[in-house]
Amino acid sequence: MLHRLRDGAIPREVLAVCRRLEEAGHRAWVVGGCIRDLLMGRAVNDWDLATSALPGEVQRTFSRTIPTGIEHGTVTVLWKGEAYEVTTLRGEGEYTDGRRPDSVEFVHRIEDDLERRDFTVNAIAYDPLTDELVDPWGGLPDLEAKVIRAVRDPKLRFGEDGLRVLRAARFCGTLGFALEPETEAAIPGSLETFRKVSPERVHEEWKKALKKSDAPSAAFEVMRRTGILDVTCPDMAALDGDAWARTMARLDAAPADVELRLAALWVDVHAAPARVDAWLREIRASNQERKRVVHLASHAAVPSADALDAPQLRRWLRDVGREHVNDVLALGRADGLDVDALAARAEEELAAGVPLLPKELPIGGGDVMKALDVEPSRAVGDVLEHLLERVLDDPSLAERERLLALLPEAYRQVTQP
Repeated sequence: MLHRLRDGAIPREVLAVCRRLEEAGHRAWVVGGCIRDLLMGRAVNDWDLATSALPGEVQRTFSRTIPTGIEHGTVTVLWKGEAYEVTTLRGEGEYTDGRRPDSVEFVHRIEDDLERRDFTVNAIAYDPLTDELVDPWGGLPDLEAKVIRAVRDPKLRFGEDGLRVLRAARFCGTLGFALEPETEAAIPGSLETFRKVSPERVHEEWKKALKKSDAPSAAFEVMRRTGILDVTCPDMAALDGDAWARTMARLDAAPADVELRLAALWVDVHAAPARVDAWLREIRASNQERKRVVHLASHAAVPSADALDAPQLRRWLRDVGREHVNDVLALGRADGLDVDALAARAEEELAAGVPLLPKELPIGGGDVMKALDVEPSRAVGDVLEHLLERVLDDPSLAERERLLALLPEAYRQVTQP
């Protein structure tokens, strides 16, 4: 059931912005996703307002504003330490770039403004000063039915902004809704417009689907069966039925961490790390994001605790990395594996502080060069790697004097033909 807009649902600061516009002779409505989420009893983070005031009138009404998208009617109002996007009621012209309208026309009726929006559940407005809900496109019944339906003709909506097909899929995941059949049927024929969408915008939608969904598989199922995934990630779309089913189960079971869930999507693709990295570059992922996702996807195979003796466990920890152990174990749990025994052994080993990298040894390159009277060379690093292998086999060797005593032998080992 939908939640009523009870007293206190709209923050005082939002009411104050609406009241200030009213005092200046204009009307204001809270619109779009924030009203949808309020009606569903969900938390609202961003408040969007529509107003009958023209952009210049909005700027004159408030002392602090930013002309965020003033050419399209949007002014950001800074009020009580918060920022609110206030957009003049508008209609829109053609979308030749598949992203933004070529022109906008300011209108006088809130109903005309709602007509341009993507989905019915996002085309609801609320006047908090008169307690009036405006729903000309049946968003309330669709909220009740948990359906994502395009406003008017879905082919027109998707042809205007190519990102809307991906938003439709994403809302199926984040809201737990089903896609209305006619709306879904319009997606395959709209993919050429979707191809015009910038990688950055696609990346943002993926992140929202992965982070804000209890069951992100709902979004990815829509992407796969409508062809969106063929455009965005052909490697993933090519998974066979069994591999796809495993991937979706792993995805839903993984913690709601964007990079961890991205890695979960790539496990069954069995792509080389370079391919995963190349795809992440294509969607404009950050360097940090790429590094973590590639590493986790490459080390997602979790061994059984019984299959590892102590030295093997330490080498597994070295390969995975201290900072990634819990993430890799989480991927194992998401695959339905019992990793508790491995987790307990890993925790004990890490707590013991055994060096896992050459830089963690109690001696460094300077010590090697001084003790052996050698110049900087690759052999110095090789000596430290050799000593680390000895320590991984026998942690009692991880003492400065014992390692210094092993240096001559280690040097011979790494420099002999």
